[in-house]
Amino acid sequence: MRGLRLGSGVLALCVGLMNSPPLSAEQLNNDWLAPESSGESGETATTIDDLPNPPLIRSHDGVLEATLVAAPKRVTVARRTFTSNVFNGRYTPPTLLVKRGDRFRLTIVNTIGPADVEIDGPELTNVHYHGTDVTPIPPGDNVFVRIRPGSSFENRFTFPIDHPQGLHWYHTHLHGFVEPQILSGLSGMLIVDGVIEDHYPELSGLRQRVMLLKANLLPDQDPNSALTKTINGFSHAPIRARPGEYQIWMLGNLGADAFFNLAPEDHEFWVLERDGNMLRKAEKQETLFLPAGARLTVVVRAGRAGRYSLRTLATDTGPQGDPNPKIVLGTLIVAGKPVHEANIAARLERPAADVPGITPPPSEVVTLPQRVTNKRTFVFSETADGNTFFINGKQYKESRVDTRVPLGAIEEWTLLNTSGELHVFHIHQLSFLVTEVNGRRLDPPEFRDVVNLPYAKNNVPGKVKVVIPFNNPVMVGKFVYHCHIVGHEDAGMMANIRVFSPGDTSADAGDVTGVKPQRNVLDWLRGLVASPAVAGDTALVTEGDFSPNDLCVTPNRTERALRMRSRLTVATP
Repeated sequence: MRGLRLGSGVLALCVGLMNSPPLSAEQLNNDWLAPESSGESGETATTIDDLPNPPLIRSHDGVLEATLVAAPKRVTVARRTFTSNVFNGRYTPPTLLVKRGDRFRLTIVNTIGPADVEIDGPELTNVHYHGTDVTPIPPGDNVFVRIRPGSSFENRFTFPIDHPQGLHWYHTHLHGFVEPQILSGLSGMLIVDGVIEDHYPELSGLRQRVMLLKANLLPDQDPNSALTKTINGFSHAPIRARPGEYQIWMLGNLGADAFFNLAPEDHEFWVLERDGNMLRKAEKQETLFLPAGARLTVVVRAGRAGRYSLRTLATDTGPQGDPNPKIVLGTLIVAGKPVHEANIAARLERPAADVPGITPPPSEVVTLPQRVTNKRTFVFSETADGNTFFINGKQYKESRVDTRVPLGAIEEWTLLNTSGELHVFHIHQLSFLVTEVNGRRLDPPEFRDVVNLPYAKNNVPGKVKVVIPFNNPVMVGKFVYHCHIVGHEDAGMMANIRVFSPGDTSADAGDVTGVKPQRNVLDWLRGLVASPAVAGDTALVTEGDFSPNDLCVTPNRTERALRMRSRLTVATP
């Protein structure tokens, strides 16, 4: 269930709009990106012949320098035109393309204002660079920055020379405002180049598609219904290929709350990287499960001539969860002169080239469980009405440091989900090794930066074990971990972590995560929540303490949904 969030402020803006127009198709490497759609904003067309990519902003001479303006603009999403707050006038904003070692200079201009969906007035904001291994110290990737209405802020940092290559993304991340701003469309792809060039050069001539998976509520949509899912803003998008043609699809679930489980009719995928982490060898999969925030670079081969549905399968989010039904996202249209590329099929059966250039080295990743220096347990829970969310019995508080970790530690975290719906664990500035899900050991384990937490069944919490390497000096500082169903994060399911250098003896209060919980999780949680911050709240849904009658099974009973209902009521004659 999506949690309560803060309403919009009522502030006046007195600032000129600073636009950073997308690059034209002529300014791009046309062999890398497909042509963008026509129209002033690139999104006015309601019908297309082939799925367009977002526009591209790439680094030059080792520097990416650009401006993103967050503002209400007319956009067309799923064939509906309305006003929403987006970057640079686009629901699918520019893809940012950098290389290892590049300097990053991105100015964020905050002119967020009233729109037809989600946002009623000016709001504070900032931008987070999800998946990147860069400094959390301002002006780096710091989610505690507040960009006031009518103001701007420049994020400046350098991508390390050994930064992991692959898909990352950018999105707004000011606590309390995250869900409405991402649902509005304030998210885009960020790519650290090199997956193909360095590790699969034989594939460099293939067509490459950037595919943003998003979900939102249209202006007149029932707020209790499932979110409207799109690819690059299009519903039932046509995706063209020739028979036998291989294409590279760069997929990202850049939405706020929805799950995608892609299943192409009579086609398969080869996964090259996951969440910005290269695989040593491509993995063949029939479906692609992307919880909120997940990304995948895959190769797909078109079959015989014909039309094939690209579906996202239904996801069981639990009795407290939001609806995620099966729908058709697009149609793969295979037509034209056949392509014969047997050499590519053979190449995908071999390991990636330049394995020593993969960061972190696969040989080190697989040994992480043998090098654990500390173990902790975290419990993700919520109230029975689904409006208040906790980590270890506490709601988020920006001034509190919940977890302190010395640089160089390798920790095993056990993540327990005691609620009746899925949660998605994410930690900033690094990736982690998923080793176990509900008692089943993963073989091989998966290195990623988001992981689905199964919901509790039969009074038994869902359980995931991850091993986290806190060994990159660039991460020293304060950042966060949270549920990436960002409605849950806005409603309290987030915590602060500080990674400190050896010899730093400064103390931060509130670190309870080093305490090993008792075997009876319920007793432990009761002890944790016996504080003024949460005392008197609705009882937590914990192990052995809920029944179907306790669970809220009606989704979207949130402030956002109530405001949408109010809007619909006012608009009704």
